[in-house]
Amino acid sequence: MGSQKGVQQIIAERDQALADLNSVERSLSDLFRRYENMKTVLEGFKKNEEALKKCAQEYLVRIKQEEQRYNTLKIHAEEKLDKANEEIAQVRGRANAECVALNASLRKEQMKVESLEKALEQKNQEIEELTKICDELIAKLGTSN
Repeated sequence: MGSQKGVQQIIAERDQALADLNSVERSLSDLFRRYENMKTVLEGFKKNEEALKKCAQEYLVRIKQEEQRYNTLKIHAEEKLDKANEEIAQVRGRANAECVALNASLRKEQMKVESLEKALEQKNQEIEELTKICDELIAKLGTSN
């Protein structure tokens, strides 16, 4: 009976060892499957990383080109703006000079008008005086006749 019990204990231990072995094999198989999945995922990540690095490099090149284009356009715009400002300054200068000349001409004409008005007034006074003298002479001639 003791040997029967020993055999049963050994069989139970063997069954337990087989169950443990099966469990370890399943765990190992599951672990290997996860490892393979992780390898595939990692390869995908590496491909994505390479693609992203390539895109990033292309974008950096494009950004540098756009910066150069922007700077070229900015310089061109500044040159145009400077030229336009110079032209505006010239036009303003000419307009100011023309305004000064027109004001001087206007003042000259106003003085001429004033002079003519004074001369007209003087001529009118002379005419009045002559008219009075003529009237007096006519009156004297009329009384002496």
